[in-house]
Amino acid sequence: GTGVGFAQDAATIYYNPAGMSFVGNQFSLGTNFLFPNTSFLDRNTNTLYDANSQMFTPFSLYGAFKLSPTLNLGLGVYTPFGTGMKYPSDWAGRYILREINLNTLFIQPTASWKIANNFSLGMGLVFARGQMSLNKDIPLTSGTDSAIGNASLRGNGSGFGYTLGAYLNASDNISIGATYHSRVNMHIKEGHATFSNIPAALSSEFPVSNTFTNDMPLPSEVCVGLAYHITKQLCFTIDFNHTFWHSFDSLGFNFAYNTSQVTDAKSPRLYEDASCVRLGAQWEATEHATFRGGVFFDQTPVRDGYVYPELPDNNKVGVTAGASFKLDNNIHLDLSLLYESVAARTQQNLETGLYGTFQTRVLAPGIGLTYLIR
Repeated sequence: GTGVGFAQDAATIYYNPAGMSFVGNQFSLGTNFLFPNTSFLDRNTNTLYDANSQMFTPFSLYGAFKLSPTLNLGLGVYTPFGTGMKYPSDWAGRYILREINLNTLFIQPTASWKIANNFSLGMGLVFARGQMSLNKDIPLTSGTDSAIGNASLRGNGSGFGYTLGAYLNASDNISIGATYHSRVNMHIKEGHATFSNIPAALSSEFPVSNTFTNDMPLPSEVCVGLAYHITKQLCFTIDFNHTFWHSFDSLGFNFAYNTSQVTDAKSPRLYEDASCVRLGAQWEATEHATFRGGVFFDQTPVRDGYVYPELPDNNKVGVTAGASFKLDNNIHLDLSLLYESVAARTQQNLETGLYGTFQTRVLAPGIGLTYLIR
């Protein structure tokens, strides 16, 4: 999970674009198989609900190329933000959320300039695309009849940003780096709102072809990192990340057609800025095998009273392990494993009144290939 001050492959395009000046020509492709496990204990009824099991596959593709001794160009395609939750149909928060999915794809052309033999600067421009879907139930009453309706919101959005980096080989044993990832405002212009299982007497209150707009800010981040080579084969790293989550202050939807039942919604989130510390170690055991391990602590941006089921977050701790194997002089196989524990959190939401304990565990094996262009 570290890389701001430790450039050794094309993934530095994301971690620190300036690091491209110190890696060779190469392609890398990787994916993770993300298995989250979330549960909710309703404190009013003492009922336990388990979110549906799902698998997510965030991926990355990087290519780095040296055009001259001082100029490097690269391209990164990766998925830095996303969330996905699906709860049972009868769970206590069904009128707040049944299911949510957010997927983002960043395309980042990047350049680095080697200002001196041991110092470089880098910059990347980001074009972002995103898809969002949200589903929840609606309690409806028409005369003497009661029904449970359903609302489904889906939309695509886009936005722009940039990333800046600086990288210094301070000595033969120490390298340091700094990176800034800008905020990306993901704007959905014309999402589609679909309502189902609506009583006939209320059908006019739920327009069939309604649309909405939505703004979702993906936060900026500043990172610093250091790598220390104890020996040529053994290296320790540390990264510190500070994310400006305060940009996500609300979740809102502005509908094209408003009625007494469908009105523009703005739900407070009031996220706070948060930090993460990551420690890593790498050991080149043989010419053909390298092993890695790491730990991290990730602070939650979610305030007390504002825990929502789409991201029932808390402080997180995790461990990572990985290995690389040279299949031949040009191809390397990378394997990884991440385990993350999100601490149990008992909260009553100030807006919805939902009262209970969320707990999440995440397991994520990963695989990647690197091709060196010689």
